[in-house]
Amino acid sequence: MSDTSEDEFEGFSAGEIELACQRYQVQLAQNGIGDDFLISDIESELSDDNNDEPQLVDINNAGDAPNNDGWHQEFDIYERGLPHLFQPRNTTGPQNILGPEKDIIDFFQLFLSDHLLQQIIEKSDGYAKLQKDLNPDLHKSAWSCPSLPEMKAFIGLTFLMGIDVKPDLKSYWSKDCLETPYFATVLARDRFMQIMRYLHFTDPHQRVPQRGEPNYDSTYKVRYFMDALNQQMRDQYIPKRNVSIDECMIPYKGRVALKQYMPAKPTKWGIKLWALAESDTGYMSFCKIYQGKTDRTHVGLASTVVISCLEGANLSRQGYHVYMDNYFSSPELFTNLFENLDTGACGTVRQNRRGLPQDLMTKKPVGITQRGDSQFRQKGAISATVWKDKKNVSVISTIHDNSLTEVSRIVQQEGQFQRQQLQCPKMVADYTSHMGGVDRCDQYIQYYFFCHKTNKWPKRVFFKMLEIIKFNAYRLLQMSPNHQQTTSMTYLDFSKSVATQLIAGYTTRDNRRGRPSNLPVEVRLTHRHLPADLGNKTWCHVCWHRVANDTQEKRRQTKYGCVECSKHLCMPHCFSLPLSQKLHFLIDSYFVTHEVEGKYIIC
Repeated sequence: MSDTSEDEFEGFSAGEIELACQRYQVQLAQNGIGDDFLISDIESELSDDNNDEPQLVDINNAGDAPNNDGWHQEFDIYERGLPHLFQPRNTTGPQNILGPEKDIIDFFQLFLSDHLLQQIIEKSDGYAKLQKDLNPDLHKSAWSCPSLPEMKAFIGLTFLMGIDVKPDLKSYWSKDCLETPYFATVLARDRFMQIMRYLHFTDPHQRVPQRGEPNYDSTYKVRYFMDALNQQMRDQYIPKRNVSIDECMIPYKGRVALKQYMPAKPTKWGIKLWALAESDTGYMSFCKIYQGKTDRTHVGLASTVVISCLEGANLSRQGYHVYMDNYFSSPELFTNLFENLDTGACGTVRQNRRGLPQDLMTKKPVGITQRGDSQFRQKGAISATVWKDKKNVSVISTIHDNSLTEVSRIVQQEGQFQRQQLQCPKMVADYTSHMGGVDRCDQYIQYYFFCHKTNKWPKRVFFKMLEIIKFNAYRLLQMSPNHQQTTSMTYLDFSKSVATQLIAGYTTRDNRRGRPSNLPVEVRLTHRHLPADLGNKTWCHVCWHRVANDTQEKRRQTKYGCVECSKHLCMPHCFSLPLSQKLHFLIDSYFVTHEVEGKYIIC
């Protein structure tokens, strides 16, 4: 409008004002400010008579929002909301404080109780009998149900085998340069192999749903003892606030639908476990087997795993902080955890996840050129940052704000390596400190893991779970106020102590055939045997031994025997000194009692 115009400006019409307000609101929304201003507020500002000059708003710099996806640079605590209070179900730490009179094995038996071990024995016994009934030609060796001390000795030997690694199981009983005499004194080789063969964890007579049926469970063979051990791991210790969720592998190359191939992992073939562990100590509170595509739900595999681990460890809705890697992290999952499960989360994130700040999650973000540079964004409860170390690190969190800390790095300057302090976002530093819980547990387990070849995948899972609870017991021992003298005990010493206390002096040497011992012969076995009428009539021990060794066709019964030994021997030839002296020693040392036709003999 020209200055010479005599027409006076009569103002905008109501329609023009409404249209301008709508355009202004659209511009605010495009720049990430949202609905902070209402149209009525804008109209009141425009009609304010005290404002002599209109307040111009720079749309390009409004609010500190450099993009149009809702993310902004400055952290706003009111936009996120108040942080969740940490309210665990009980006092954190060990829930059963053992007295000073308790030994190392008592910490291990907090997880593997005698009742659970007896259940495994009964299922193994049922499986062995079923196999002998179904396939008698393939299972010819005599079977006897293991006793509880024998099963403990069996597990103790497997722990020792993880420490003293040999090429195969039979090498532990070899008589060559690989000989380890201790194993033969505990269990005979054939007996150990027999228990290993029939080791079983489910009721063999119970019908289970097959593949394709509604209640099919691909992990049913290990479901019972895994649930029992998870229950004990959850009840014996309540972790502190920071926990981590990650994966670990059970080495296995056999044929099973659960097997996974992960070329980037040190263990490329095996069964994958999802696990939750405390960040500081590595105590594992929960683990579950990845079953493949059946685990996928409408919310995605990553969300399903994280939520199931939190609920399985009974940590949801208690204000815990969970750390995870970029396989799990996503804005959608973190928002769900924050709003619905009262759980904060932090983790590295892949740049192709939906809902991330577009200007930040690129290969070359603006403003990040050298080591130590960082950029920050916030949207709602989620904070996002990119920090340049050797390469860019992208992290999102519902725990942290935009605060910075310092980290130490060795940097090469002018051909020399020097330690340098760099500015680092606190969420990146905390992620580095608290993410290694599962890895710390897995590291200890791999040192002495019993990993000999087997075609049965449930056995491999069983021995992995035994190593997990052994590590958990080691952590409980270190935290026990009544066992501070053992805080310096290494994990190797702890493993050996658990193994030897499980064996507890158990031996089957006196109940098996084998070479005569080199122990000195008792005086009564070096003198002539005196015949006498013992009253009852039963089999001659020497004759039975000859028949068993195919040196005699028939065995005889007699009522005569040795007065000193009270053993039946035929008269007169079985009383000859050179022969009976040796046989009597063998009979007294290595033979076991059996019932034949109502009579008890030594065989």
